[in-house]
Amino acid sequence: MGSEWRKSAVGLGLIFGTAAGMIISLLFGFTVAYGIVVGSMVGYLIGLVISISAMKR
Repeated sequence: MGSEWRKSAVGLGLIFGTAAGMIISLLFGFTVAYGIVVGSMVGYLIGLVISISAMKR
């Protein structure tokens, strides 16, 4: 049961990070591709931290 939750945390981090990167790039007027890349990297890292911290419990 825990493995599925950790995988979904990383996936949700990627999805929300990508969406946030697109929105931020449109608001601040820089290239959308850069916003997608940076947002997905940040979202992946946040999801990874959540999954690792949940694994340690």
